[in-house]
Amino acid sequence: MPGSGDFRPFREVLAELDAAFAQAKRPTRIDACPCCTTAEEVAVLLSKPRRMLGADDLQHYATSSMTTMGSAADLRYFTPRILELCHTGALNWPDIEIVYDHLRRADWKSWPEAGVITELMDALWDDVLTEYPAFEDPAALLCALGRAADSVAPYLTSWSRLETSAAIHHLRDFLIDDVALRHGALVPTNAFWDPTGNPHSEVVRWLNSKGTRQAIDRAFTRTTDAELLELLAESHDVLTVVDADSRPKPGRPSG
Repeated sequence: MPGSGDFRPFREVLAELDAAFAQAKRPTRIDACPCCTTAEEVAVLLSKPRRMLGADDLQHYATSSMTTMGSAADLRYFTPRILELCHTGALNWPDIEIVYDHLRRADWKSWPEAGVITELMDALWDDVLTEYPAFEDPAALLCALGRAADSVAPYLTSWSRLETSAAIHHLRDFLIDDVALRHGALVPTNAFWDPTGNPHSEVVRWLNSKGTRQAIDRAFTRTTDAELLELLAESHDVLTVVDADSRPKPGRPSG
């Protein structure tokens, strides 16, 4: 489970992606909408091995794949390089939510390399739970994982453990900056969420459940650090707005 310390650093997984995708065939052509993509943009993708492609080369493809450009087969070939550029900061557009949604459209779980993609996703979430600030913004990453997968429940469960200061910091930031009260319920505000999808429903249930508030209560009993206690109290304040009958929130640290 992410946060347990059992995961390789995500940068280590990234460094091995190209080798893991060694069997993915290099495309000899890429179909694209002529109104949206120039012949030159396609040609550069076909002219170099994927390891030689830079962010400028792949930006348009990464934005348009599985919509107006490309197929699942060629996305499989380019995926290791796209993910490497994306999660090292070299590719600052498209947003990671779009990148992972394209993986879903390509049915990445059917690929022979699905295991290493899952490992990368878990390693990225482990970084959220063990490093503050994390490399990826937790709100964006959680949404991206929700675009790629059928469930984010394991990530929410690991976050609820609140066993690290990073997890506590990120929860507070997420609740303050990336959650809003709408129609009597807390919901994530990232515009890339699919509100009809199961991952979105899981996050909404998690935000509004007594179990999440109780997890914060338990975290209060495990620390005497004044800063962490304050962060936990702020998180509790956000979560209790949806339940007028909830227990009194834990006391803030004195002094």
